[in-house]
Amino acid sequence: MTEPSPKEFRELVKGFFEQIPFNKQIGLEMRELDLEQLTLSAAFELRPELIGNIWKNILHGGVIATALDTVGGLTAMVAAYQRLGDIHWKEKAERLSKLGTVDMRVDYLKPGRGEHFLCKGSILRTGNKLVVTRMELFNDSEELIATGTATYLY
Repeated sequence: MTEPSPKEFRELVKGFFEQIPFNKQIGLEMRELDLEQLTLSAAFELRPELIGNIWKNILHGGVIATALDTVGGLTAMVAAYQRLGDIHWKEKAERLSKLGTVDMRVDYLKPGRGEHFLCKGSILRTGNKLVVTRMELFNDSEELIATGTATYLY
């Protein structure tokens, strides 16, 4: 089997993303994947089970961290896939199946108010075994709610 085209690769990544049960649980949906800029975005809606402060209707901090980690991890997976170069795609998939978060920092900048949230991830550095990502979470007023940086081992 040959290497997937960029369009096929985007569909594979989206399919992988959609199969993760926890993404379904919080309603996180992949929106965009730019293979040239190595950026990825995903969005979700505020639902009652995602609220952490019931008096102010504010998103739970754990949901914020989860969205950041999920988008950062998938962005890292795409970067690592590209970094692995000419290795057969099945071997790449085997190596990437071991990808995991080594370290993550989240800065909560504003309360998670809003009805819709967009999380964006980008690559800071890709090495032979580690990928470092930067993530941002915005609400529907385009306010920056939280930022994160994370390191992933593959």
